[in-house]
Amino acid sequence: MGKKKSKEYVCTVCGYRSPIKLGKCPECGSWNSFAEVEPEEKSRTKIAPAKPISINSNSIKISEERIKTGMEEFDRVLGGGIVKGSIILIGGEPGIGKSTLLLQIAGILSKNGKVLYISGEESYLQIRMRANRLGISSESLFILIEQNMEKIKETILAENPNLVIIDSVQTMQTAEAEGAPGSVSQVRECTRIATEISKTKGIPVILVGHVTKKGGIAGPKTVEHMVDGVFYLEGERMDVMRLFRSVKNRFGTTNEAGIFEMREKGLVEVKNPSLAFISDEGTLPIGSAITAVMEGTLPLFVEVQALATPTYFPIPRRVANGMDYNRMLLISAILEKRMHLKIGGFDLYTNSVGGFKLTSRSSDLAVAVSIMSSVFEKPVLEKSVIFGELGLGGEVRPTIGAERKVKQGKRLGFKNFVLPAFFKGKIEEKDANLFFVKDLNETKEVVF
Repeated sequence: MGKKKSKEYVCTVCGYRSPIKLGKCPECGSWNSFAEVEPEEKSRTKIAPAKPISINSNSIKISEERIKTGMEEFDRVLGGGIVKGSIILIGGEPGIGKSTLLLQIAGILSKNGKVLYISGEESYLQIRMRANRLGISSESLFILIEQNMEKIKETILAENPNLVIIDSVQTMQTAEAEGAPGSVSQVRECTRIATEISKTKGIPVILVGHVTKKGGIAGPKTVEHMVDGVFYLEGERMDVMRLFRSVKNRFGTTNEAGIFEMREKGLVEVKNPSLAFISDEGTLPIGSAITAVMEGTLPLFVEVQALATPTYFPIPRRVANGMDYNRMLLISAILEKRMHLKIGGFDLYTNSVGGFKLTSRSSDLAVAVSIMSSVFEKPVLEKSVIFGELGLGGEVRPTIGAERKVKQGKRLGFKNFVLPAFFKGKIEEKDANLFFVKDLNETKEVVF
C-alpha cells in the first residue's frame, strides 16, 4: 500500500505554505486566502558533483563591457554604464519619473541596437504618447504589452535585444508561483526568470519596482539580493528635482548619486547640481546658511534655513522640513545648554532649500548657525560654507570629504569656509579663508 500524500495549502496572495488550512495568513495577514494544492514531490535523482574552477584559471575571459547611455549622471551612478549580462532594479514612488527616465534611455540606446520595452501597466497608446512628448522616434525600439513571464521569456529569446526594460516587476506573473501579481512569491519568481535570461544570454535587464509606504521596494528583500544593482529615484512629486541614488551595485560604488530636473521634455541632467539647492550665492537672508554634504564622490552645497518666532502656546512648535526631526531637536537642545540660547519661548521651523533631504551629520553646524542667525537677527558671513558634526558638548567633529568640499566650493565662488579644527594643518587652499573651529562659541565669533 502506497504512502498517502499529505495535503498542503498555499496562500493565494503571498504564496505562504501550510500543512493545514488557516483562516488568516501569518505572512501577509489575508483572510480566507488558502487554497489546497498538490504537494511538491522531492526528487531522489542522484546529483553529480560540480567541478570548481581555480581563481587563476585563464579559461574564463574577464570582461566588464559597459553600455553607455549618453546620460552622464545615470552612467556615473551605475559605475560607468550598464554592464552586459547584468540585471538592475530601479525603484521609486509612483509618478516620480521612473518610466520617463527609462523610456528616454531606451530611445537613446535604440540608435545603436534593438531595445525591448515591456510594460504590464500601460497600453501601447500611452507609451507612444509619452514617446512623442519626449521626442523619441526609433525603428529599433520595440514595445511589448504583456504580463505573462513565460511569454516574455520566449519573446526575449526570439528577439535577442541589446537591452530589456520590464515596467514593472509587480505587474508580472508566472505559472511557476502561486499568488496574485505583486505578491511575494510572484515578484520573487519573476525576478528569478529575468535573472536567468540576463545571465545565460548576456542581455542586460532593467526591472522597475514600486516602493512601499516605508520607502522600500515592494516585495521580499530577497529580490534585492537576486539583482546586481538596486537604485532609487527620489524626490517630491511637486518639485522639479530628482535624486538618482545607488543602494547596491556589484559593478561600482554605492556612494554615488545623480541629480535630474523634471521638465516637459523629460528628465534632464543637472550639470551643476549645487546651484539647484542654493537660492542666493551672495548675501543670504537672516536665518540662512550654506552647508556642504557628500553624495558619493560629489560635493553638494545646500542652503538650510531656520525661522524662530515667539510662541503663543505653552509648548513651542518644532517643524523640520528636509531634515531629521529628532536631529533638529538635538541641535536645539545643544544650543540651549552650551550656548545658553533661550529658544524655549520660540516656535522653531527649519527647512532645506530645493526639497533636498539632509541625511548627513555634516550639516549639523550649518543648521545650528541658521538657528542662531534667526534668534540673533544677524546674517551669516557672506559667501561662506559651514559644515561639521555637532557633539553633545557643543564640540565640532570632523566629517568626510572636507578637502573636496573646499575645492568645489571655491570653484562655485565661495570665499569663506567654516570647518572642524581637526583639519587644521591638513587642508590648505589659496584665495580662500579657512576658519577652523573647535566648538559653537568659536563658530559664533567667526560667522557673526
